[in-house]
Amino acid sequence: MEHKINLGLQVIPITNATSSYQIIDDCIGLIQSSNLPYEVTAFETIIEGRYQEVMELVTKVHEFSLTKTNEVVFNIRIHSKADGDVLAEEKTKKFH
Repeated sequence: MEHKINLGLQVIPITNATSSYQIIDDCIGLIQSSNLPYEVTAFETIIEGRYQEVMELVTKVHEFSLTKTNEVVFNIRIHSKADGDVLAEEKTKKFH
């Protein structure tokens, strides 16, 4: 798939609250270092890019999170179109 997608990623480490926040922060750090467009919200991080590159990043974040805790829940939502890009800015620009 060559068109850009939006992917919402929520990482929920199954561990104590203090450790959970650090793991989530570290996962967001990986997303930041990917150079893909992203937006951190209170409940998830929205990532934008081509399907393959976004899913490679999700795999990297997943594998990393399992080095920090034995159990993690990933909630993933994908918005894609067959004939064009899905751009977060187009969805939210009227609110900024």
